[in-house]
Amino acid sequence: MQDRSSSQHRNEGEVSSRHAIVVGGSIGGMLAARVLADHFDQVTVIERDQLPDGSENRPGVPHARHLHFFFKRGLMVVEELFPGVTADLLDAGSHLLDQGRDFRILYRSGWSPRAEIGLEFCTFTRPLLEATMRRHLMANPRIKLLQGFEVAGLAMSGDGNRVEGVKIQPRHQDPNVLPEVQTLAAALVVDTSGRGSKAPEWLEAAGFPKPEETVVDAFWGYATRIYEPVEDFKKDWKNLLVMNRPPYQPRAGIIQPIEGNRWLVTVAGVMHDYPPTDEEGFLKFARSLSSPELYRAIEHAKPLSRIWGYRRTENRLRHYDTARIPQGFAALGDSVCAFNPVYGVGMTLTGLEALELRKCLRAGKGRLDSHRFQQRVAKLVAAPWALTTGEDLRWPATQGGKITGKVKFMHWYIEQVIRLIPQSQEVFRRFQEVNHMLKAPTALF
Repeated sequence: MQDRSSSQHRNEGEVSSRHAIVVGGSIGGMLAARVLADHFDQVTVIERDQLPDGSENRPGVPHARHLHFFFKRGLMVVEELFPGVTADLLDAGSHLLDQGRDFRILYRSGWSPRAEIGLEFCTFTRPLLEATMRRHLMANPRIKLLQGFEVAGLAMSGDGNRVEGVKIQPRHQDPNVLPEVQTLAAALVVDTSGRGSKAPEWLEAAGFPKPEETVVDAFWGYATRIYEPVEDFKKDWKNLLVMNRPPYQPRAGIIQPIEGNRWLVTVAGVMHDYPPTDEEGFLKFARSLSSPELYRAIEHAKPLSRIWGYRRTENRLRHYDTARIPQGFAALGDSVCAFNPVYGVGMTLTGLEALELRKCLRAGKGRLDSHRFQQRVAKLVAAPWALTTGEDLRWPATQGGKITGKVKFMHWYIEQVIRLIPQSQEVFRRFQEVNHMLKAPTALF
């Protein structure tokens, strides 16, 4: 009783020290909030959108209509933080697929081996994943969701060296009325607002330099449509992936099963070779891939949606690890490093960054050394960044980045690995263990 009484009579500054704020309520925001709830009495997630009750698309995540999946390591992280999410996804009609047994992948050197390798993908639509995770998250009484608000800036300490909260305002308001800005106090603010994060501007307004950025853009674009599969279509795969072939075949495509007995079909092109979003153009593009298999699968399938295009695919790395940042602030996920989405590494890496946040909070007994955390995030990002941007640098139209001797060696070595994949189940498994982030890229040696 004494502890409860004393906590009720703490002054305002002490109350705010037990509060954390997460900016952005998407995948990264939910992972971060779940970790913070173990170290703070209250965690407030600030989300610009009014979130749907069910698994529906929303304006703040335009990429949600396209392909999403967790590599095995990412699925392990989500299950660790939200036990039961995988079972809920499967109950809702998602698929757990073995990368060797259920996949058919056409590399530039041939088709992948067909044997179970114990590396599972969980396939789903992004709205179903978000709704499922959110249901688990909001069962935690320490977590509060504030919808329809956006962050207008950081609230700083008197000496300007520490973040002590955020300034927020309603996202939709009367344009003829001055915005009503409120301040929410907190001991820690974690930015997970994604690729379009305004945190660099917030920091600049607070007297800190914006973090430097590195951008590598191969000008990818893709188009996605949902189909009802042809019932008697004969196939020996559940997931079909037809890769492009640098530098002369810029086109790729994938069929992925999703809930509701549907296929999510995406075709993609690089170097401004953007797939059309009209019916005839979409099918013609699919027919031009390195294998006719994808086109044959959808030629007579029933379309269940319109065709959606997406072209914001540059790799963008914000160097928070070398920037001067205030204590009480942290960033993770796409706010730090937004990968070209075609490589599918973003959600899994964000999960690993959330675990790193947990590790740093535990080491600090609930307090976070902001600079040290951003250095740890940078280490996690380094290898995936080198691999993904290295692949994008194979294309002559790519802007940003440098083709160094190290990049040339990596291109040569990865090419030798890919040439061996059709002939060797062991090489294929090791290559996928790196993709699934279960092993470091050095394992390929």
